[in-house]
Amino acid sequence: MFGSKSPAVEMADPDLPPFPWVLDYLWNLFLEFSMGLTSNGMGPVMAGWRDVQDWCAAMCLDLEPWEKKALVRLVNLRASIQSEEKPKAASTK
Repeated sequence: MFGSKSPAVEMADPDLPPFPWVLDYLWNLFLEFSMGLTSNGMGPVMAGWRDVQDWCAAMCLDLEPWEKKALVRLVNLRASIQSEEKPKAASTK
């Protein structure tokens, strides 16, 4: 499975590159980190440096600066994508 695509992914988009398994741990950290973020109800959840720093302290993690930067970027990228999806859903009603 290392470096290969699942049949479902292959059918969805055969041109996608294989999942970078060496970064699987970072994806799992992103999922855990984003689970603990809170929303103010005014839009998608964003993350800042304080959020990632507080989370690392609470989880006793000593991440490299590039890993912290990646987590903040992933959360904010997800928020950007979610912001783009809302107007489409509202306009189809």
